[in-house]
Amino acid sequence: AATSAASQFMFVSQMAFFARVSDPALGGTYMTLLNTLANLGGMWPPTITFFLVDGLTCKEPDCRMQSDGFYVVATLCMVIGAGWYTLGAPVVRRVQTWKLEDWRVR
Repeated sequence: AATSAASQFMFVSQMAFFARVSDPALGGTYMTLLNTLANLGGMWPPTITFFLVDGLTCKEPDCRMQSDGFYVVATLCMVIGAGWYTLGAPVVRRVQTWKLEDWRVR
C-alpha cells in the first residue's frame, strides 16, 4: 500500500510539473510529449536490468565461480548512480532555477 501511494504521489507531482511548464500556445501537445518522454525513460531500465542479471548469472555446474547476476548488477547500478548523481546534480540545480518562460517553445 505504501508503494502504491508513493507511486501515485510521484505521478501526480510529475503531471503537475508538466502542466505548469507546458506552453499554452501548443495546448496539450507539449504536455503529452513530456509525459511520453517520462514514460519512455521509466520503461527501458527494468528491461535492460533483467537482461543483464540473466546474462551475468552463472547457471552452469562447471563454473569456476558461482555468481548471481543480481549482485553484480546491483553493484554496477550503485556505481553508475553515484556517477550520474555527481554529474547530473549541477544540471538539475540549474534547471530548477529556470523561469516558466524558459520552458516555452520559441
